[in-house]
Amino acid sequence: MKKVHIISLGDTYMFRLAVALREKGYSVSCSGADIMGAEADILREKDILLADLQPINDPFKEKIDFVVSPLQSVSDHPELIRAKESGLLILSVPELVLRMAKDKIRLVFCNPRHPNRIMSMVLKALRKQNMRCDYVALNEIPGQEKQISLSYDARISLLEGDAFLEEKPLAHQQYKPHILIMSDLLWHPTKTHSTFESYVDFWRGMVASIERDGKFIYNQNIPLLQDLADTVREDITAVPYLPHPIVRTDDNIELETRYGRVPVTLFDEEFLGDINAARLACRHLGVNDKEFYAIFECIF
Repeated sequence: MKKVHIISLGDTYMFRLAVALREKGYSVSCSGADIMGAEADILREKDILLADLQPINDPFKEKIDFVVSPLQSVSDHPELIRAKESGLLILSVPELVLRMAKDKIRLVFCNPRHPNRIMSMVLKALRKQNMRCDYVALNEIPGQEKQISLSYDARISLLEGDAFLEEKPLAHQQYKPHILIMSDLLWHPTKTHSTFESYVDFWRGMVASIERDGKFIYNQNIPLLQDLADTVREDITAVPYLPHPIVRTDDNIELETRYGRVPVTLFDEEFLGDINAARLACRHLGVNDKEFYAIFECIF
């Protein structure tokens, strides 16, 4: 059984990561003095050890396969120092995510105005077809209790691409997506991306990292995304989308499809665009349009 130590500092996301790794079958230890109450109870119930990384001469450290650094890590953190002195493998969260997904079909989503809405649609369509998949998100996934689900046997991994931009940002480009879905660009000044140009360069690098014969699904109404699509490698297929066609009938809004009309309760342009992005992504995973539209019977 592989063993991992997570330096959590009481961070809620790291708590979720610890639980997901334990559910996958890892032996997990987790530090963080701020972990109390219900979260601490869950960790104990799942047999996750609440303890700091032990000193260099502690025999437990020799059994640790890797250490996960906190989202807001600092180089002088005592546990990171101990891990380095002990020669342990230290991974950032993006590096860990890539390790978990390296042998899977990777879909990376950039959906900044409505985080993970496209991912949510794809996830529901896959589940409706009994197709297992992993998923990793920092933001909430609409309709899902968990933000992280990891397994050994799922062949597909859904990844939130615009999370962790301040945590080793170039690590995101190591995701090397087989399918990259981008609905928009939404920049605000940060320590890592102080200018809009650096933010665009980051996504340019992500597009360039798409695996050979991969797909770039993008919102054709966004000029910058069209510019990225116009410069993709010859082996990458750029797949544009526009808002899904609708029909207004009295007080109802319905999607116009070749299988008939599908009622929806949301109908703004961004939502209709997200539907088409998810539909196109599902096509490349083996879920046809008719099967995709079936998700609207239960979620919208």
